Amino acid sequence: MALAPIVAGSGLLLAAAAAIAVYWDADRLGLARAPLWAAFVFLTVAVGLTLPVFIPTVPIAGTLVILIMGPAIYAFERDDTLHGSEADPSSLPDDRDDES
Repeated sequence: MALAPIVAGSGLLLAAAAAIAVYWDADRLGLARAPLWAAFVFLTVAVGLTLPVFIPTVPIAGTLVILIMGPAIYAFERDDTLHGSEADPSSLPDDRDDES
């Protein structure tokens, strides 16, 4: 399987690009521990993209969960940083107080 190193290398390059983008964004927004977020995204994306190359019988659903986990958790943290984490469970985000 001569194509496996090329596919795995491409996966690692994509993971590195994702980690660089996350580090740049986290540093720009002032998120705490930007290098850890970048490392977490790199790890999940790299494992998600290279795991099927080395273990061809891995279920695709599990691979996708691993692949999406890092960027999704980072996106949630980014949203909390931008909009605050003070949620009111009794109202929708666009509700206005019309109690006048």
